[in-house]
Amino acid sequence: MMTVDPTFIAFWLLGLFNNASYVILLACAKSISDGGTALVFLALVVPGLSVKLSAPYWFDKVGYNKRLMISTACMATSFMIVGLVSGGYARAAATGDNKVGWELFGVAFGSLQGSLGEASLLALAGKFDSFSSGRNETQNNNNSNKTANITAYSSGTGLAGVFGFAWKVVLNDWLKFSFSTTVLLANVLAVSYWWVFWVNLREDLQEELLTNNGIEEEYVLQEGNNEGEEVEASNEDLEVPRNSKTALLGPFHNCMDNEKGIKRSASGDEGVELYQRVDQKEQSDDNCMDDAIDNTIRSGDELDGEDSAVQHIDDRNNPSSSQSYIQTLSIMERLRLTLSLWPYTIPLFTVYAAEYALQAGTWSAIGFPVEEKDARDKFYEYGNWMYQVGVFVSRSSGTLFTAPMFILWLMPILQCINLVFFYLVATTHFWYNYTLLFPCFYVGLLGGAVYVNGYTRINMDLPLEIREFALSSASVADTLGIVFADFTSLFLQSCLYRANGIDGAVVQCPVGKGR
Repeated sequence: MMTVDPTFIAFWLLGLFNNASYVILLACAKSISDGGTALVFLALVVPGLSVKLSAPYWFDKVGYNKRLMISTACMATSFMIVGLVSGGYARAAATGDNKVGWELFGVAFGSLQGSLGEASLLALAGKFDSFSSGRNETQNNNNSNKTANITAYSSGTGLAGVFGFAWKVVLNDWLKFSFSTTVLLANVLAVSYWWVFWVNLREDLQEELLTNNGIEEEYVLQEGNNEGEEVEASNEDLEVPRNSKTALLGPFHNCMDNEKGIKRSASGDEGVELYQRVDQKEQSDDNCMDDAIDNTIRSGDELDGEDSAVQHIDDRNNPSSSQSYIQTLSIMERLRLTLSLWPYTIPLFTVYAAEYALQAGTWSAIGFPVEEKDARDKFYEYGNWMYQVGVFVSRSSGTLFTAPMFILWLMPILQCINLVFFYLVATTHFWYNYTLLFPCFYVGLLGGAVYVNGYTRINMDLPLEIREFALSSASVADTLGIVFADFTSLFLQSCLYRANGIDGAVVQCPVGKGR
């Protein structure tokens, strides 16, 4: 009889609850401000962007308990402000522009919650995957355990899109609950969010869970002589030298591997220390990324001394070593480390920018017939439903398939082609019926696949001591993509409205002549 890891279920539920609040507020955008939905979208993104941009510089100083407590409080505050103000319960804030302003203030708390929760939970899921994979990986010889919790979280966030829109449709549209009641009832999600974390993943339980899972990766310190020494390891990855005397190499340089092993040499005035991680399975060629990232963050600064390097290795089997290592980095080193994640963040940014511009810019200008607002709204709604289903399916696939870097970069390119495709559909109508919902599903598949594979590759490719940092820092890429798309989609929609003779665009199309 197959048993399901309760940690896996906990991360799945946390992904669902964390993103459901965002989707519920998004689904209610027209109820908050019918004539200014763009303001609602910005309020849902910009505050959260500030959290993710600053995360690399303070996350190591604030534990998971406090971060999830703040995230829960922000979720409850968001629902309470929006629900009470919209229902007229807060009299001083319940009229005119003042009412909309307070509701947007409440939405901003939802943005803070979503970003703080996502950046924290991705890192925590990666931590569990890193430390729980060893024993099972040795026995089963597969990657599923090294991606299980990130996939669980990603899958939960994928279903959140369907769940959030369904929450609004069922309660507000079908059961005829007021908008205020619909939002206030969502506080049950905030309670559930905190309960799932506290019961399953709070900090005092984390060490026990990680110890029970076992830590199978071994780290070996090998000492060389003053003149340099070549070290050979068969079917084993060699970590980048941490010694302050080691010459710094350029990113992605001097990574030589073959079927029998990997060789590297280094020299120093006082000795060489090579840190060797012994994995139980063969790593892909993408592990050269370890070198590039380490060399990037160290390219401008030398380590404080030999002792720090030795202590670094002594701590690597400690579940808290990741935070200990990050705390030794300066602000500039953290910035360089964040920027060095570009092989993962560029695909994330690109796929989000393309799909959100596609949804808001092109789908809003498609309808059968396009001249009727109700027809455009209907296609937009159905298209988004199919998109969300595609996202859920692909975000749930992380334990089944891990995309190589080539595919990770190819998928955003395909998404950009989708953007061009739907733009041509909206202007030429060469394919113009509800079978377009199938390409909408495909858009969701690509977006979800880049999300789950981007983060699982980070957790599989990068050195243990920077994985938590990298997962939380890389999450800023999708938010930046959404912000970029929010602005560009306004102009896309304007140009498509003009091409189809539709009024109501918020901005003027910057190309061609108006009608």
